[in-house]
Amino acid sequence: MNSRKHVFTTVALALLVALAGCSAFVGTPTDDGDDDSPEGKEIKADAVNQMQSVHAYNYSMVTVVEFSDNELRTESSGTVNISAQRMAATNVVTAVRTNSTQTRSFSEAYIFGEQQCLFIDDEWSQSDVDRSPWRANATLGAQQEILNNSETTLRNGTLNGQDVYVIEVRPNQEAIQQLVGNDTGNVDFGEVTYRQYIDKDSKNLLQSTMNATYVVNGRAANLSVKMSFSDYNTTHEIELPRAAGGKNRPCAGMNGTAGSNRVVALA
Repeated sequence: MNSRKHVFTTVALALLVALAGCSAFVGTPTDDGDDDSPEGKEIKADAVNQMQSVHAYNYSMVTVVEFSDNELRTESSGTVNISAQRMAATNVVTAVRTNSTQTRSFSEAYIFGEQQCLFIDDEWSQSDVDRSPWRANATLGAQQEILNNSETTLRNGTLNGQDVYVIEVRPNQEAIQQLVGNDTGNVDFGEVTYRQYIDKDSKNLLQSTMNATYVVNGRAANLSVKMSFSDYNTTHEIELPRAAGGKNRPCAGMNGTAGSNRVVALA
């Protein structure tokens, strides 16, 4: 897994994690433009309460980076147990296409607390996490301030036949850089659009999408990310495979790692 993939996956997740965690808190005008409408306030309050009550869920994610005739596409799925501070991406497929070649690679990732176990290039390895998913709520105030200064709208819509509320956020350049910090390196973002799709009945977040244009080292590129969420609060046990966490295996030290604090979902 090359460094460029790490950079853009980190950027995508940083934006999705931060925005998903607080976009429902900010002023989101309804279709008639009334920021303080009773309906808008009720929708935001219900969505926030649902997010705060989540302790487990499953997800799927597709990230695509395109520049010139090249494409980097990563598809993954997994499960998150927030109460135990454990998450697993058990099916990660990365496809790289250039104007002359195509390659595919397969990997897995587990995070227990602040430790991660990665299966890359046919090898398991354990290391500290670069960005803790369990600390997303720690900067909620800063994220809320960022989004209050962004263009945000709320409208009615549908997703796979379901009636949903669509929250759309268009953060400005300053907000983006503050949000992702130094993870982007020599990257200048252009237009960024982020959307949340919230089920009208359950108020659960069903899907998050992001589309962005940017310039890296003088080259224009496009980034798109889609994350879907399901099985809220259906707890699945997350354990390391024997090849990774068995006796004398590379990640054996993670077997006793688990979180003890209740935290807010990363999405």
